[in-house]
Amino acid sequence: MSAQENPSWRQLSPEVQQQISQDSEHFRKCLAYLREHSAGEVEGFYGPDSMTWVIYREPVILLGGLRAILLQIAHPAVAVGVSQNSNFRGDLLGRARRTYTAMYQLVFGGLPEAMGAAKRVHSLHSRVNGTIPAGAGRYRANDPLLQRWVLATLIDGAMVVFETFVRPLSLEEKRRFYEESRLAAAQFGLLPEQMPPTLEAFYSWYHEQLEGETLRVGDTARELASLLFNSPFTRGQLDELLTAGLLPQRWREAYGLAWGPGQQRAWKLLKGTMRRAINLTPPTLRCVTAWHQAQMRLALARGQRPTAMARVLNTLDSYVDVPFSIRPVAVKAPATDKD
Repeated sequence: MSAQENPSWRQLSPEVQQQISQDSEHFRKCLAYLREHSAGEVEGFYGPDSMTWVIYREPVILLGGLRAILLQIAHPAVAVGVSQNSNFRGDLLGRARRTYTAMYQLVFGGLPEAMGAAKRVHSLHSRVNGTIPAGAGRYRANDPLLQRWVLATLIDGAMVVFETFVRPLSLEEKRRFYEESRLAAAQFGLLPEQMPPTLEAFYSWYHEQLEGETLRVGDTARELASLLFNSPFTRGQLDELLTAGLLPQRWREAYGLAWGPGQQRAWKLLKGTMRRAINLTPPTLRCVTAWHQAQMRLALARGQRPTAMARVLNTLDSYVDVPFSIRPVAVKAPATDKD
């Protein structure tokens, strides 16, 4: 069903209808860009040689989730949009699982699965719009300015978390990762020319945003932060310590996260312990299920035998919902000789 055929379409104002139509046309251009620049039908958007796979195969990247959300909702329009349209309050775990599933589909899925995830995310965001209180105007999730800010927190956050807990990234690796982020931008509905052209230009713009006046922690952002840190799954000092350690100082203070000598000693110990543990664990054992499933998909397409770990995780995911997975890879039955 197209947007115009949906009964709720007629309830929207002509201005909103026009904006959604323009967004849809723009997103079609983004989909064309994704098809043209993807690694391949089986490889998906990025493929096994990408820095995106190297970074996102590490489950520790998920520890940057709260950092990213706090920076995102420091933008008043994002904070209002999340508050008015998200089910943070009633289903935080369900929302997180859906978000991470979509993320892994976009990163590790084959091209049909990744394209499908991109379309679903865009369709969901197209319905997120409303009015900012106190006469501050309107917001919409597909606003390029808001999309760029949200994506920027994810790009920077992935590199910060990887370097904190896994290993340093070379400048060339960072540049490669940022170049690949053009594909992530298209998934959000941003064409390459709507993003800073280089890593250096990106960080110049990003730090201007972090240090400027547009971002601020208001009442809505504080309420959302309180919900994030007081859910049954994030309640306790560990999540606050992780987030405080990963945030820039200005935003750590803006959200009132404790960072005294005790927290700093605990952060140093936690960071060192986690890095040692991660680097002592072979990648085969520590990588997320979605990466194993992507490797299995590639092996089968090349006529190779998947690893035992990939086969086990993929089979298990066929019966139970294994965390950090994508759709189980279908294994063709072996051909049999006919009489």
